[in-house]
Amino acid sequence: MYGLSQIRNKQIKVPHFNIFKIGTWVMMGIFASYLMIYLFLGQEILNYFPFLLLFAFATPLFSLWMSKSSVKRAYQIRMIGEGGAKNEKEQLVVNTIQLLSEKLELQKVPEIGVYPSYDVNAFATGASKNSALVAVSQGLLQTMNETEIIGVLAHEMSHVVNGDMLTSSILEGFVSAFALIATIPFLFGRSENNRGGRAGSSFMTYYMIRNIANFFGKLVSSAYSRRREYGADRLAAQITGAVYMKSALIKLQDISQGRISLQAEDRRFANFKITNNFSSGGLASLFASHPSLENRIEAVERLEQQGW
Repeated sequence: MYGLSQIRNKQIKVPHFNIFKIGTWVMMGIFASYLMIYLFLGQEILNYFPFLLLFAFATPLFSLWMSKSSVKRAYQIRMIGEGGAKNEKEQLVVNTIQLLSEKLELQKVPEIGVYPSYDVNAFATGASKNSALVAVSQGLLQTMNETEIIGVLAHEMSHVVNGDMLTSSILEGFVSAFALIATIPFLFGRSENNRGGRAGSSFMTYYMIRNIANFFGKLVSSAYSRRREYGADRLAAQITGAVYMKSALIKLQDISQGRISLQAEDRRFANFKITNNFSSGGLASLFASHPSLENRIEAVERLEQQGW
């Protein structure tokens, strides 16, 4: 079994949050929103453009800002950092997070907690990588061995250092903005577009257009979420070695068939976790926030074959 001693002296290339890349995507999103308003709503609506963006981004950014306090209440998380660990497994979690924070050059160690649930899972949240929370379930600590726990924590710390919580909120904001722009003409009944035509419609049409916009928005956000999970698996394999991540995913796959039903709170925050137990096959997989465990294991095995 592999433990912390094998990764303590491991040399890694520390990834850095690419603010220029994020800024580029943000500017492209703003330009696309501006162009949609100009083409479909008319130039006079551009006067309200800042307010539309503010309205669209208010909910996701506020949720991100409040995410730590929200999950602490929802999951009844017990903090175990700074001497709060009650057993060897909890101390392993604390030691692993502290070691990975040092290796990833974080300015501040994330808050560390355990929540009472039979669900074998873990998640990371927080407004930034230096204001993060990593929590694991009691079910995970009872079920997984040291190697598997380290693999899970490396995955969650990858989300933290990549700034995935922030980028997901930005994407959600733009999805909301596009949906809002698409439905404004139908919400207010009639409005002049740039061609001088009428865009009158009933509330029934408004709800239909809104659902269509939400449908495509969900496709985009789900696709990004799955890509984000592959990225976290890859970085976790780089940080600790592929064997840790592979072991954790195989254990999750082994227990997935016999797991108990999730609580409502588990479903609410499923996107933040290492695995989403609501994922399905077929067309439903297009809306899954996580790739299948089989596909993730195959991806990590390819990294292992490359010597990771």
